[in-house]
Amino acid sequence: MGPWIATQLFVGKNGMSAVTRARIGDAIARAQELARIDAVMIWPSAVPGLTEELVRASRNSGISPFLWFPILADVLGVPVPPDSLTLSSDGSRGNGSIGAWEGLAGGEENFLFSCPNATETLDSAFQTYESLLSSLDVDGVMLDRIRFPSPAAGWESLFCCFCESCRAGFHAFAGHSLDLMRQRARDFTTRIREQGPSELRAAWTAPGALWKAAGLEKLAAFRARSVTSAVRRFSSLAHARGLGVGLDLFSPSLAPLVGQDYEVLSSLCDWIKPMIYCRAVGPAGLPLEIASLWKALSTLHSVADARATGDLLSDVFSWQLPGAVEELLRSGLPAEVISSELEMIRRMSLASRTRVYAGIEAVRMPEFGIDVTPAMLARSLRQLQAPADGIVASWNLLHIPEENLRLIGALKV
Repeated sequence: MGPWIATQLFVGKNGMSAVTRARIGDAIARAQELARIDAVMIWPSAVPGLTEELVRASRNSGISPFLWFPILADVLGVPVPPDSLTLSSDGSRGNGSIGAWEGLAGGEENFLFSCPNATETLDSAFQTYESLLSSLDVDGVMLDRIRFPSPAAGWESLFCCFCESCRAGFHAFAGHSLDLMRQRARDFTTRIREQGPSELRAAWTAPGALWKAAGLEKLAAFRARSVTSAVRRFSSLAHARGLGVGLDLFSPSLAPLVGQDYEVLSSLCDWIKPMIYCRAVGPAGLPLEIASLWKALSTLHSVADARATGDLLSDVFSWQLPGAVEELLRSGLPAEVISSELEMIRRMSLASRTRVYAGIEAVRMPEFGIDVTPAMLARSLRQLQAPADGIVASWNLLHIPEENLRLIGALKV
């Protein structure tokens, strides 16, 4: 029978000008024929009736349809008021600027995150979610955007949230004011401005240790609890309706930076998809997220040696990074990172029933800085090992060429 294989499908308003509905249906059928796809994660479209049509096309091809639903950013039809956006220690809302990716908010997805404790906005997202589950004939959901802002959103936004909702929740959680955490976040940035990345050399020994280095362990724990609480609400509704639940998570090395606790979250779902993207220049893509940290540290301390900063990040993430940010963005990371990230998951204490479906890049989109050739994909697929129970070919079926689909289908042999 082979491993479980899924893919993802995103058709926005802009995409409909370039493809026809017939072509989308053909792509779904072709995926089943060439890759023997078990499931497809379908992002809800703003085009009337299209989401329902994609679900039917999947069923007609013998593929299990899942609703791919974002919770804290880019929710269809749910505007996010400014006071619901995450609040950084410097008073900025949403995305920061230090090391931030220039491509943010440049397309149909803006990656502006609401705080998981902003009840009114979360309620609106939940109502949309509940309505979609009531109207769509799906077998499950994949919950996405279940995090705080990442390094790609800027250094400032990493250390949040300090909104009024978080203030009340943190006091109940920690027994003291959130103001202390906010001041520590400011002081930490000031120390790096004055001393450079060398300030971090002794204390930042692993990705999640950044919080200890800044004296923000309690804030990190509160953030993880906040994300978990939001996920629990959405996953519980799906499970109550007899639907499967998957979680789209940052690769384990980056997860501690965005408030995702694999071990706790695994108890709320049936499977997780670690986004182990070694080539992508976009949010969740390892090259971009690491490059954003690299740029941020260099910007904060303008005379910092770029190579020394790269060496620091190589040590933190246990990856051999190239000598310059530009090379990292151009060439990405070696496929061996996939096996090392899966090994990290293997050492975790996940819920016993939770399966792991590795998120593996398979698209060819040179205009967006990613072009996964068959040779690249083959190297990635060779890295699969326990605990991977399958893969999610990422991230948009419409841009996965036939030769890559065939390679993925060979996993079933």
